[in-house]
Amino acid sequence: MSNKENIPNYQEFINPAQTLGSQFIQRRDFYARQLDDGSYILVRKRLEEKHLVAHLRGKMTLGAYVLDAQSRGRYLVLDADDEPDWRRLKALAGALAEEGTISYLEASRRGGHLWLFFEQPLPGKEIRAFGQGLLAYFNIEDLELFPKQDALRDGPGSLVRLPFGVHRLTGRHYGFYFPDDKPIAPTLREQIQALSAPESVSKEHYDRFSAYWASLKQQMTSGRPQRWRQVKKEEGEQSLVKVIKETIPVRQFVLRYVELSPSGKGLCPFHDDQVPSLHVNDEQNFWYCFACEKGGSVIDFYMQLEKCDFKTAVQDLHEMLEQA
Repeated sequence: MSNKENIPNYQEFINPAQTLGSQFIQRRDFYARQLDDGSYILVRKRLEEKHLVAHLRGKMTLGAYVLDAQSRGRYLVLDADDEPDWRRLKALAGALAEEGTISYLEASRRGGHLWLFFEQPLPGKEIRAFGQGLLAYFNIEDLELFPKQDALRDGPGSLVRLPFGVHRLTGRHYGFYFPDDKPIAPTLREQIQALSAPESVSKEHYDRFSAYWASLKQQMTSGRPQRWRQVKKEEGEQSLVKVIKETIPVRQFVLRYVELSPSGKGLCPFHDDQVPSLHVNDEQNFWYCFACEKGGSVIDFYMQLEKCDFKTAVQDLHEMLEQA
């Protein structure tokens, strides 16, 4: 007798499990499992139907990696860790709904998630640009935005708890709600069915918030400072290095690639960072990661980012300033 036959009502969970997988799972070549302390481990085995069924039955809790192997995603997730941020997410969902974009609020242990789906998979960089523009437009700070990476590098990237599973710390299922706190359907099974074909972000909103973020980035980097023009009067690589370090604020440059909190903390792009380990010091204009112990000036950041040598980094940053 198979394991499936030993599990009561296994067949009842197959269709919901398939729906859950089709909407929320980006890759199946491995999966993440939540431990009893709320953390996750990477399981280097193929995700199968039985795992999704076990997730729905509360036998195990899975995490969903937000980007696929090509660094594309089908949704954006905003994470609120407390009640005040959860209220802000509900207000944001209501504001978007009034203008024609339906988002999906999922409760959690301390706050909740806001899910926004796209009509087709998009590169992580574009998803993040849209999300950053959305948060900036509504003046919302300190919310985690998933995906946390523009593109995958060394690991599988960021993950969120797969909906409808039991949180191992509380032993509870958490469902989806409308902004007025009413469930989107009476039962979890019906909620899964309601999410079998989620409404996607309107083109108007996608274009608006993506363009808004592009405009903000342009404002942060536009205008060639007077100090840069003075480099024409100086000679030698050392003077060029000095001017680059003085002219380009590390925070503004790092913000192109990393989402930073107002205090300058963010996820390091140079390793599979799960907690904000990178810190930007505005006063001294440098960055440092307390996990991988890399840091330095804007030149050092660019060298790590592009995996290039010092001379190439200086030349590239020189060209960026020339074009500013």
